Formats: sequence, structure tokens, C-alpha cells
Amino acid sequence: MADGTTDTQELWPQLLQVIKERMRFAWILLSQNASVLFYDGTTLTLNMFSPGAYDTLINSDCRSVLDEVLAELLNPPPAVELLVQGKIPSPPDLPSPEGPTQVHTPGAVPATDTSPDPDPDPDETLTTILHRVLAQTAFLLYEDGNSQAAALLADVEDIEHVPSDRSEEGEDVTLIVPLYLVGRFTREVLAAIQPLLVHVAARHGLLVDNVSAIPALPETGDDWRQSLQEKLINKTSPSQDPGLCAKEAVATLSMDGFAFDSQEQVLVYEALKRAQAQLPQDSTIAVFPLPRGRVGSGGAWAPDFLVTASGRVGVIEVDEPHHHEHFAADAALDRSWRNSGIAHIERILLKGFSADREVDALVRQFLTRLDELH
Repeated sequence: MADGTTDTQELWPQLLQVIKERMRFAWILLSQNASVLFYDGTTLTLNMFSPGAYDTLINSDCRSVLDEVLAELLNPPPAVELLVQGKIPSPPDLPSPEGPTQVHTPGAVPATDTSPDPDPDPDETLTTILHRVLAQTAFLLYEDGNSQAAALLADVEDIEHVPSDRSEEGEDVTLIVPLYLVGRFTREVLAAIQPLLVHVAARHGLLVDNVSAIPALPETGDDWRQSLQEKLINKTSPSQDPGLCAKEAVATLSMDGFAFDSQEQVLVYEALKRAQAQLPQDSTIAVFPLPRGRVGSGGAWAPDFLVTASGRVGVIEVDEPHHHEHFAADAALDRSWRNSGIAHIERILLKGFSADREVDALVRQFLTRLDELH
């Protein structure tokens, strides 16, 4: 049967657009972690860029959404074959001695470069090697255009090499990061980091199966009880700041390297990007999703969006339907922001809003109000 791979590669963006309308998480997963390898009219072969992305696809509703859209766009609907980094996945997914099939994927390095570097220093400790692997992975991510993942690796405090629970020979790499950054290491971010880190580790003679991120443990001493009591007395308890606690929750969505914890935040982010694209380059806006900072009152804060325009700074909070119950706390927080130089705070409730034009109207209203402030 004739090879229809080229036609399907051209159809792939259209397919992703339909998936986006059905399930945004499936669209994020497939657009950033999959590519078309082959299509012969009956079987569509997709290459997943990492085992993590593969596991997410087959263990979620994303796979059924993919099948539904394929059935609508292709007749007859093809069977889907999934490869992981160019090879057939198997439990456990172990690297073969010969290495993966020669398939180029974004962030991947040609297999001719996968042999270990010659003559490693026998006196070099494992910790030193792991930190070199971390540094080289970060630079490769930067050179590949993934500045967000590279910046996250720069904030890693330590890196550990532990026995894998997926194979007897392999090891897992654990990234030790500050607690507030754990949520930024989403599945999509780790899916971008893992192939490069596995490759770099192999160059140093280390076999890595999986990469994960966990929080760094606090430094404590014998006087930890007294120290903790002083912190509890002098600092605001996390329980008194429900907004910040919500921001510390592990995010489940990612776009352009940014992490989000709700579909509504993604909708607003996309609307801000559309507004940004319509503005001239010499008079545009900057968008900072889920930043962290410290206000003048001494409290930590993490708004949904910080937006700068024409020398003014505004904040957008995407509220949930029941958020009116926190009106008093929100008012106090908004007052702290204004006292700290935030010109305008807009709270957006997206209940009942689904069309892009409706969200665009809310964002334009925010930008207009911000522009009118002097």
C-alpha cells in the first residue's frame, strides 16, 4: 500500500487542533511529545518522545480522544502503533544494547553520539559526575530552545542516583528542588528533560531509566523545635493564606514551558498571548504566569498572572465559582498588592465562558483599565 506518511504529517496540525477543542490536556501532551513516523492507510505509527509521555497517553483519556479524532478525519480509521523514542515499548522499557532506532526527535541527539566518553576519570565521584550530567543537560536544553526547562534545572539543589523500580540494571535520577518549584516540574517538563539527561548520563557511563523531582529537605538542628516556634510566631502560617496554598499545589497543565493548575488559567494565558500578538513590538505587554514574590506587608504571594504594559503593572486572578466565600481575604490581599505598586487587580470568573472571543473580551477590558491608570 502507498506510503501516506507525508500527507498525514501535513494533516497532523489539523488533527491536533480538533483534539485541542475536545481535551486541552491531550492537545498539550501530543503537540509537545509526539510526532508522526509512518502511515500506510491502515496503521498510523506515532513516536512518543519519552516513556513518561507514553505512560501518560495510554493511562489517560487522551488515548480515547486521539482515537475518536482519527476516526473522524481518516477513513478508514487507522490502528495506532506507539513507539517510545523510536522503539517498541515493553514492560519494563529497557534501553537495548544497540541503542534506540535511529529516529530524530526534538531534543534528541543522533545515536552515533551515545557511546560513553572515553577514559573517564576513575577518581571522579558519582556526585561530581551527576552534577556534570545536570549542567550539560541544562545547556543542551537551552541550545535546543527550551529555556524554561533549562532555567528549572539551574535551580536544582542536588541530584541523586537511586536503584530503579523498573529494571534491575537501570537507575533513576531524582532532582532535589525547592518545595515551591516541585509543581513546575510537570510531566511535560520532565518529558523534555528526560531524553537529554538519559543521553548525557549514558555518555558518562550511567544507565538512567527515569527522571523525577522531589522537594529538598529543610535544614534542621537539635534546636529545631525552638526555631520552628519562632517561625510560627513571626511568620504568617500557610493556613492563613489559602490563595498561596492553592498556588503551591502541583500543577497538571503546561504550555510554552509554563505550569498551570487549571484549564481556566490556560484559557486566560492563550487570550493574553493573542492580545500580545496584536500589539506592535515597541509597545507590547509582558505576561508572567504564576510568579512568586514578596509584598510590602512581608507575605509571600503568587498571583495567577502578572502583566506589564506601558510602565504599569497589573494582576489577573482567575477565580473559581465559589471564590466569593474568600471575599474578605481577597480584599486584604488586593490592598497589599496595591500598596506594593500593583496598579490594577482584575478578578476574572470564567464560569459559563468557553469561546475564545469571550475570554478575549475580558482580557481586553483588563488591558484597557490598566492603560487608563496614570
